[in-house]
Amino acid sequence: MSSAVDAAFATADEFLATFNALDAEGHAATLAYPHVRLASGTVRIWETIEEATEQMRVNMSRIREALGWDHSEWDHKRLIHEGDRKVHLDVQFTRYRPDGSVIGVYPAVYVVVETPDRGWRIQARSSYAP
Repeated sequence: MSSAVDAAFATADEFLATFNALDAEGHAATLAYPHVRLASGTVRIWETIEEATEQMRVNMSRIREALGWDHSEWDHKRLIHEGDRKVHLDVQFTRYRPDGSVIGVYPAVYVVVETPDRGWRIQARSSYAP
């Protein structure tokens, strides 16, 4: 595997780890800006890390309270395409309750890019997660 793919997988792992830790600031730091998210029939564009951090705080609270979410795990992370500074990943994650029951399984595509100032970050996501 190339260093670009290794970096993209590591970035995706950091993205999930910070979400599981309910670390909105750390989670937002895994993204490149502007960041594009296509989910729930909506396109969201976060221009800044501050905007994303605030939205992530709201989202983290919502899924914990409304869905009884405890944590998420990767089902798979697969390479679609790779270049020197951009990698496309086919990922799928499952959200779980504290008792281990499944809330949902969500396939997605992540576009991970090497930024000039912050290293590898997720520039865009298209998922079926609410």
